[in-house]
Amino acid sequence: MASFDAFERGFAKASLAQDSSVGGLPGNMCGGCRGRVKDGVGVPFTNLLQLLPNKEWVPFGHEALSVESGAFGTRNPNVQFYLKPSLMPICGSVDLKTHVLYQKDLAFLKKDGQHEVRINKEISSIWTAKELLNFAHARSTEFDLANVVTVLHRIAKSADRWQMKRDARLGKIVAQAVDVLGEDGRTTPRDIAKTQWAIGRLHAQDAPVQEKLNRAIARRMSEFEAQGLSNVIWGLAFAEQDAACAMRLALLEFHQRIGECDPQALSNVAWSIAKSLAAGHEPLLLALSSASIARVKKFDPQGLANLSWSFATLQQHDPVLFARVGETFLSSSSTWEPQHIANFLWSCARCQVESPPLLAGLCAASSCSLDTWTCQGLANLAWSLAKLERAENSLLERIITVLARKIRRCSPQNTVNLAWSFAKLLAATSAVLELLASQTTRTLAEFSPQHCSNLSWAFATMSHMQEPLMMMISRHMLECKEECHAQDIASLLWSCAKLAWQDQALLKHLCASCIVKVESFSAQHMAMCTWALGCLTLPQQELMHSFARQLPRSRGEIGTQGISNLAHGLGKQALRDEDFLDFLSQEASGSFALFTNQEFAMTLWAFAKLHFLSPPLVAGACQECLERRPHLLPQDLVVLSWAFARLDVGWILSAMSAEVQKSIPELGPQDLANVSWAFAAAQAGAWSLLEFFSISLCNREGLKGLFPYLCQSCHQVEDAPMMSSIAQEARRQILELEVQDVSNISWAFAKFGLRDAHFFEVLAERVSALVGCLLPQNLSILCWSFAKLELQKPKLITCIMQECWKHVDQFDSQGVSNLIWSLAVLAYDSPSLCQRLSQRAICLVHEMTAQEMANIAWGLHVLQHGNTLQCFLQHSIGPFSRMAVRDGAAWVDFVNVCLEAQEASGTQWPRPCYVHRSCWTPDPLG
Repeated sequence: MASFDAFERGFAKASLAQDSSVGGLPGNMCGGCRGRVKDGVGVPFTNLLQLLPNKEWVPFGHEALSVESGAFGTRNPNVQFYLKPSLMPICGSVDLKTHVLYQKDLAFLKKDGQHEVRINKEISSIWTAKELLNFAHARSTEFDLANVVTVLHRIAKSADRWQMKRDARLGKIVAQAVDVLGEDGRTTPRDIAKTQWAIGRLHAQDAPVQEKLNRAIARRMSEFEAQGLSNVIWGLAFAEQDAACAMRLALLEFHQRIGECDPQALSNVAWSIAKSLAAGHEPLLLALSSASIARVKKFDPQGLANLSWSFATLQQHDPVLFARVGETFLSSSSTWEPQHIANFLWSCARCQVESPPLLAGLCAASSCSLDTWTCQGLANLAWSLAKLERAENSLLERIITVLARKIRRCSPQNTVNLAWSFAKLLAATSAVLELLASQTTRTLAEFSPQHCSNLSWAFATMSHMQEPLMMMISRHMLECKEECHAQDIASLLWSCAKLAWQDQALLKHLCASCIVKVESFSAQHMAMCTWALGCLTLPQQELMHSFARQLPRSRGEIGTQGISNLAHGLGKQALRDEDFLDFLSQEASGSFALFTNQEFAMTLWAFAKLHFLSPPLVAGACQECLERRPHLLPQDLVVLSWAFARLDVGWILSAMSAEVQKSIPELGPQDLANVSWAFAAAQAGAWSLLEFFSISLCNREGLKGLFPYLCQSCHQVEDAPMMSSIAQEARRQILELEVQDVSNISWAFAKFGLRDAHFFEVLAERVSALVGCLLPQNLSILCWSFAKLELQKPKLITCIMQECWKHVDQFDSQGVSNLIWSLAVLAYDSPSLCQRLSQRAICLVHEMTAQEMANIAWGLHVLQHGNTLQCFLQHSIGPFSRMAVRDGAAWVDFVNVCLEAQEASGTQWPRPCYVHRSCWTPDPLG
């Protein structure tokens, strides 16, 4: 190496050329250095040192030197050069000397003569994982412990490490490092820590290799420094179950040394516990929290973000810690990177931190840097806002703008989280959903069942039907080999119901999966599935039986919404599963006070639809209805009226009539029809009343308020003012009345015997307009209604009868009976139609009741269709005589018709006793 004097002379000459005005002997220089004088020119030596990478220069020479020698003291001609040891060239001189203060540095220089030191310096000059693996492959036989640890550590820190993850040579390096670490005489705790850290960073999982490393860690556990121990724990977090025992021991040791740790070690350990989801470390977490709060100002943003993320992931709600981290964020938010902001906001959302200033600050900081956020950051930001239920419209609009530019970079998880978040906040416009649908179409092959179910849920929540997307999801779900969990199945079925998506293959597949996995279903999952299948009108008796067997496990856990959804689903499926309904009845009876109005009404609707008369249920429902009458919405009143009428406790409608009448202006066409039908059909049932009394006997105070309504239980509920209001409102909405509506309203008015001339004029016009859509049941009920009220509408009846010709073979026994009776009352003579109806009646004679046979015989007799009557009597006398009791209106009518027909035709019928026909009106609804 050239003499330092020559080097310095060159520097002095160059300095002189640049600054000839400098002269004399310079004074004290930086750090006590003095300049050197050459040829009468003063040249500050510190100027030379400032040009070099580092000023920590060590004087070296061939003779022993004092500490004052050279640049940091007086001039000594024995100083050959000044240099930092790390800059010393490989194969440097081994005869160098310096002061004892620099003995360690000199020892490093002398080691350059050793082969392993030169290899380490070569490794240090390589920067990529690929080149490091090539070097290690070629020279690994020359490696000692330091070399193999160094090369593994540098591979772990390289930018291209993921590209080499599957390279077989990487596994060999890891195995070689761990084998060398087993030699305790040469291994230091630092080497073990660096190796475990590198293995964790590379995600190099090899159970046998990790087991060897675990043993080395356990042997030297007490020798690790606090920082090294945190690195070990961080690396073990990636080994998962392969290092569970070692992780436990390391965490226990760390707990004892937590006072020695710097902020980075604290955040790394917290992150490691969260990453491995290690349970049973609450004391350590409390200690971490206390230590972190005490040193919170020394943390960098990444450390604070990782710390909060860890506590949120572990569901450790620590208000004090989050408050201190929040304060630190608000005082230094400009130094936080987007990822740190996203992680901290996610943590606040997960722990439901309620701090308006902090959340406002996080939103403001997010908005400032949103253009630089990754897709994952955008997804986490949207998810956090949704979880916190903060609809920050301006921020959401900016997210959408940025997302439109980056949508193609979104992973399936990002896409699904964004869709879920916008739907949760009800901020998912059609444009946003179409944007997410386009990305889904491109990446659907990577979607898991959970992704599909969450995305479908988002689209269903916003009622946005995207048929091409749903078709693709259906096909993907049928082809997907991944396991479909209970939550996925329930969400998909719910989404199909909300979107009215009737893909039979998908629905069949999901129902079959329900049966297979029924034991893993929670009460909420069963409620969602039952409700969805009801909305899709897809009866699944086997599945409902399976749910019925599982439900007792969830006793007391279903909740009011779950009870309502389960009952509603069964009602819509029209499945009367006794076990299922009995369980729901028991759950509902004791908790009606907790139901919302809608849940209460829909639960009663379902039991009424299935005609499940449980005395405790009916009694509890009656009491609850009376208590919440003033708070019921119009729609609730309609549903409850219909339900109580079906449950044969019509007396309760007397108590509800005032509220129903007030709500009539707010009712729609179908509601008006249902209320009319309910009040007309409501008959007090003696059985129901007695059951109610027996169940409620213990509550005498409660019965006092019910007594006025119970006294009306033997009478038909009739409220002419209310029906008049219904007629007035129905006239206003007459053009919106559908087939079933006109049928129910006309039947109700006929049942009450209320003739509103103006209303029936417009009703007749509406029926004439709908006549082509009327079903057989509607035709017979309308005829009966007009006949019962003796309303002569020849044109309307002619239209109805012409329509009846088209459906003769579709009428049931009750429909045939009502039509023939109505023709007789209205004096509408149509021999050919009567003959066709009589032939249909003969085909159904064995299904008829005595009342229906009597109605037909009486009608044909009044219309004087003797031959048709004779033919019908030949087929009906036998069945009638076997079922009819020898009293009552039906028996009287039928016998009198037989006698008169016998006298008119001379036919010898079996001779009954003679009785005068009494006045009696049949009921078309039985």
